[in-house]
Amino acid sequence: MMDLHTHTVASDGEATLEEAVSLAAAAGMSAIAITDHMDPHQATYTGSSGHMMQEDDLERAIGARNAREWPIQVFIGLERGPLPAGLKRARPDLVIASVHYITRRVKTQIGQVFHEPYWLAYMDEVLHTVSGPQVSILGHMAGYLPMRHMLTPGSTFEERREIERRIAQRFFTREWYEKVFRAARERGVAVEIHCPSRSPSPDMVRMGLAMGVRFSVGSDGHAKSWIGDVSWGYDLLNSIGAGPDSLWSPGLHGQHGGGV
Repeated sequence: MMDLHTHTVASDGEATLEEAVSLAAAAGMSAIAITDHMDPHQATYTGSSGHMMQEDDLERAIGARNAREWPIQVFIGLERGPLPAGLKRARPDLVIASVHYITRRVKTQIGQVFHEPYWLAYMDEVLHTVSGPQVSILGHMAGYLPMRHMLTPGSTFEERREIERRIAQRFFTREWYEKVFRAARERGVAVEIHCPSRSPSPDMVRMGLAMGVRFSVGSDGHAKSWIGDVSWGYDLLNSIGAGPDSLWSPGLHGQHGGGV
């Protein structure tokens, strides 16, 4: 098993690089991808620390990975938003592109989480992102949705995940999934099975597999305790008969799909 979506203290994670690798190895992973947030188009990231990785941080992580032997395979990448990160020097092993916000201005209000124009714009943003440059993995397309600015204060993690499921059921049509999966397949981009939000749904993963899409599995491990917690994703793939060819993994030192 591989955990291909984790975070460290270089952005808004709890673990150092060394701690993340040790935690993944202890959880039985054969590989880990460190994918800290890097988005020059977003002034701040609304995570636990608010810190955003810079290109120098990314280069240091790649150098640290290359400088020693590790107990498991270690990939160094980044997670960007809906726009390319504008790398000038660094060559990451993978880039997760996640629509953390939409670039089109849509008027929203607190408490109106089912505002249709906003979610239609989000769906367009996902299609644009998966069809564009600098993406190896489309991150959490149906989970961790960008709705924080519409939530009433005090919502719990479980409540937010339930709201996301209701949004996906109401707005994310089968035709939309087909368009996203087709674009991903044609460009060699993987679609993430995002374990914290348990998304996409099993039916949509099954449809993606039938269309020839490859999937990655990630914990989105910001907390140390989350790193390597990917059994839900692998259990899902096993339950629907996905073979090894259905799993995406990075090639070494930047040799991967998606035109990063």
